[in-house]
Amino acid sequence: MAQKLFDGPEVVTKVEQPYAAIPIISEVLEREEIAALVEEVYSWLKRRKIEPDGKPFCRYWVMGGVEEKFNFEVGVPIAKMITGDDRVVGSFIPGGSYAAAVHRGSADYIEDSSYALEKWAEDEGLELDKRYEGDTEIWNGRFEFFPVIPEKGAILNDEGMEIAFLLMRDDAA
Repeated sequence: MAQKLFDGPEVVTKVEQPYAAIPIISEVLEREEIAALVEEVYSWLKRRKIEPDGKPFCRYWVMGGVEEKFNFEVGVPIAKMITGDDRVVGSFIPGGSYAAAVHRGSADYIEDSSYALEKWAEDEGLELDKRYEGDTEIWNGRFEFFPVIPEKGAILNDEGMEIAFLLMRDDAA
């Protein structure tokens, strides 16, 4: 019997949110490395006297695997847009409707919850906001929002980790 690893899913609305992030292209995702990058973004913000304004996250542009590398950003929401530097970029979480769920349990099984959320959206007839460049699938809004800095094996029972996929806008189709 399969264990349900998440609460939801549901469609939620998010408002546009500026953020500071470190872009990464990598063959594997290690939670320890993500945690170190989150800490680096917090330190970068602190040196510039910029207050965080939300939960840290990963934004996935390309989901890696056997044949492709992960292309993602590790970020922290902030109140106003910023100009980055050679390491940190300024961008924004797109406003709009998202398919969302809250993953509970070990962070090591977040992929199972992400797959279940994607399947739910497909079954509901919801179109996820992504495009293709050649064979590469590029997501315009695929996020994991962390209640705490992510660590390998971390248990996320209390607050959980929100997974959110931007839905295609009617005017974008």
